[in-house]
Amino acid sequence: MDYVIIGNGIISLSTAFRLLQRLPDNDSITLIGPSARPGSATLAAAAMLNSFGEIDAYSLQSEPDQYLFELSHRATRMWPEFEGELIQAAAEQLPSACGQCEVTQGGCFGQGTYLINNACADELDDRNFDAIVNALRDFNEPFDWVNPRDIPNYHPAQHQRATRAILIHNEGWINPRIEVEKLDRILLSHPQVTYIDQRVTRLNRSQTRIESVTLNDGQVIDGDKFLLANGASVNALLVQSDLDLNVQPVFYGIGISLEIQSPLHPHKNCIRTPNRGGACGIYSVPYFQGPGSENDHVLIGASNVLRPQPTHHGRLISIEHLMRSAVEEINGHFYNAELLNINVGWRPSTQDTYPILGKTSLDNFYIASGTKRNGFHLSPVLSEILVDLLMDEDIDPRFHQFAPERKVIHDLSREDAVEIIVSSLMSEQYQHNYRPSNIRMNEQVRQTYQDDIERLHDKVGAKDWGIPAELVNMYRYGHAQ
Repeated sequence: MDYVIIGNGIISLSTAFRLLQRLPDNDSITLIGPSARPGSATLAAAAMLNSFGEIDAYSLQSEPDQYLFELSHRATRMWPEFEGELIQAAAEQLPSACGQCEVTQGGCFGQGTYLINNACADELDDRNFDAIVNALRDFNEPFDWVNPRDIPNYHPAQHQRATRAILIHNEGWINPRIEVEKLDRILLSHPQVTYIDQRVTRLNRSQTRIESVTLNDGQVIDGDKFLLANGASVNALLVQSDLDLNVQPVFYGIGISLEIQSPLHPHKNCIRTPNRGGACGIYSVPYFQGPGSENDHVLIGASNVLRPQPTHHGRLISIEHLMRSAVEEINGHFYNAELLNINVGWRPSTQDTYPILGKTSLDNFYIASGTKRNGFHLSPVLSEILVDLLMDEDIDPRFHQFAPERKVIHDLSREDAVEIIVSSLMSEQYQHNYRPSNIRMNEQVRQTYQDDIERLHDKVGAKDWGIPAELVNMYRYGHAQ
């Protein structure tokens, strides 16, 4: 059996790694993707390994959302063991940055996320913070209330200091660049793996199967089973290939993260706010460089804006907002830090915000995309399930609700969607220095937003369902229908 995996982000690499552990001696894996990884969501990630930290006031209200959280929670528990498996498999091929790694005892993998509740946005932050605390209690997940003043390396501006904070013990982070290098080395060195530094330009169909792929240099690669996991570019390739598959749009969630160097104020833990304003709030994460380094790099994130086409550079407003928020909300001493890198990642975001995962109507063709900003965190559990699918083994039937050719999931009522969108827009305005002169002005602005969003729902025919907050502009300009 010859497996062809299209893409070289974390989902592709981790699936290839899992598959390799179970591959008969006469089978092979071909990984295809440009080594430069333009727009890689993986390399732009923090990567925060947060499940509860991603909950908001409207989470866990539907069966798909509950199951997706279950997968996320399982991934949190799987990460320490998965990282240990990678270190063992890499052996002498370990990157130099992993030279003295002890998995959870230092190195690029760490645990312990401080969640702060400050007043730089609006009361939506409070509701999201409360929702996280309630979920932690409901699931018996260990956490502690902490005095914000006791959070290591937390020195916000006085007017933006947190009034509440918790430490979530089992949620952490990892340096994605070291993780990708580790997986690359494991796979490149294995005789059953072929790594092709090219881009697939066409999937070649023969009746009910994919028989081969064409590369940008004209080369044709045959295979028995094909997994398409090329992130936000999945739709572009499907359209180019004329496969006639009913797969919903996958948009480019343009995310910006900043790598800074702060020698006098290095991080030892992740510090983050709840999700806010249609994005993941503000966070700062240790960015481990290696056992012989000062390890004073910090990753700041993250912005998010959906586009139908990729962009290769960050917007000034996103970069400015992240820098200002990091200084004012996390650590005022960051004003003196050096800006090392501006990372741009294309997060694959579907029309209904849920991933597209699993087998298509073609006999040997599978897709894994649409994981938004959670692909890295989910990779241990998704790779395990995807390998079971590729090997024709039984899986949890609930996984099929994310099938690539499913109908768009409408699990929001119109009323709830309008409330979420308006609340997100108001939160976003407060983050950008909106200060109403009086409470009546605030009510007028909110009503203006509500009227606009109600008209948008009418325009697209959303009578008994609601538009997800991050999809507003995609519906407004006809990219989602």
